[in-house]
Amino acid sequence: MNEYSLFGEIIHMDTKRFTPAGMPVLSFRIRAESKQSEAGLKRIVNVDIESVVIGELANNDFKMGNKFSFFGFFDKRSKKSTHLVFHVTQIKN
Repeated sequence: MNEYSLFGEIIHMDTKRFTPAGMPVLSFRIRAESKQSEAGLKRIVNVDIESVVIGELANNDFKMGNKFSFFGFFDKRSKKSTHLVFHVTQIKN
């Protein structure tokens, strides 16, 4: 399964753009901070995740600093790339 959820803050936003077919696309970066347990040790994890919203969800009024629960999947930036991008398909307050 390639389904993920995380709670985080929008820390960077690009300008909304449109595909050649007119579909809105918004790229942004999410900062997620959490406490995790690994091999019996507790640690604080801070990650910045490149993300994208495509379609009607991209028309929401997102602002830097907004915090949400993000749901979606990971895919490569392009067919030739190895860089992963989080494709957000649902956002909850």
